[in-house]
Amino acid sequence: MPSLRTATLVLGLCLASGGTYAKPFDVPLVPSSQLKPAPWTDALSERAESIDRRFKGRIAAYVSDPYRGYRWGYNDDVPYYLASGVKIAFMVEVFRQREQGQLTFDETITYGEQNIRDGAPRVNKQRMGAKLSISTLLDWMMRSSDNAASDMLAGRVTLPKVNRGLIEEGIEGFSPLTFLIDVRRGIYRELDVSADDLTPPQVRKIRWTRIWDPQLRALEERLGKPSRLYSRDELFAAYERFYQTGVNRAEMRSVGLLFEKMAHGELVSERASQEMLTLMAAARTSTHRLLGKLPRGTKVAHKTGSQYTKVCDLGIIFLPDNTPLVVTCCTDGGLVPDAEHAIASMARAAYDVAVAEHRKAAKQ
Repeated sequence: MPSLRTATLVLGLCLASGGTYAKPFDVPLVPSSQLKPAPWTDALSERAESIDRRFKGRIAAYVSDPYRGYRWGYNDDVPYYLASGVKIAFMVEVFRQREQGQLTFDETITYGEQNIRDGAPRVNKQRMGAKLSISTLLDWMMRSSDNAASDMLAGRVTLPKVNRGLIEEGIEGFSPLTFLIDVRRGIYRELDVSADDLTPPQVRKIRWTRIWDPQLRALEERLGKPSRLYSRDELFAAYERFYQTGVNRAEMRSVGLLFEKMAHGELVSERASQEMLTLMAAARTSTHRLLGKLPRGTKVAHKTGSQYTKVCDLGIIFLPDNTPLVVTCCTDGGLVPDAEHAIASMARAAYDVAVAEHRKAAKQ
């Protein structure tokens, strides 16, 4: 199994290469349109219901085994908030525009004050005026979930093209996607419309303030409001009203289709599909979700997402026979550790039934 460092080196070679690419998985896979209900549907549904009963929130999941030709879903037709999971769509459009000759990965974007973001562990270390290549920003967005890198790339490819590009790739079920800075302003706007005027440095300073009460005091100060005007409950209600706007959502089966197309080498191109998988296999974000209960050393190409009461992990688990198991899972409500435990339990249950099925088939 390649290490994260090896995966990163492979990615670097992929991004710099113009050579011929094989499909990501060198095995025959069944098209998404021909996937059948899995023979382990009852067992996995029973497990999902058990997880859901114990979890003080809601959970949605989609699982498919393109190698054996099976699919399964639990609330998979209900749109869930993706949080940083939207970066998958941004990544897809960056690769689409490279394939169409609209950009190159050597092209640079200048880091300026308008690009300042919280949740930007890589870009925040750069000096103002730094020229950052698209390949570097892509790496930071997907491996470190850097919000500044995300918005810089989304700004370069444009949001209308991100949303339209998914449809052109045959993937529906996504709501309109937004910049991460507009998520921050949108939440605060539910408290006061003047939050629309907050500058990126002001938003970062507020978000860098310890939650929750000190952060509210920082927000009030930046908005020119009296201290202690807003309460925690009012902020939490503002989050919920923002979620009700419907942006940045997708059905788990739609995200699953995206990963199925990637596994087939059909998302943008074989080359792009391989590079996207390599990139996500080197992700540095949470190991407590899809990876949380899997056997040690299991490779997962995935993207996490986290925001108040929303937790996701979306990707492909590489089974022991090096075939793909698509697992997309999001939760709504509950505490973060409990949500991560629910996702990890769901992923392990899917892994176990798929591995058992593969071993059974191999003996026949």
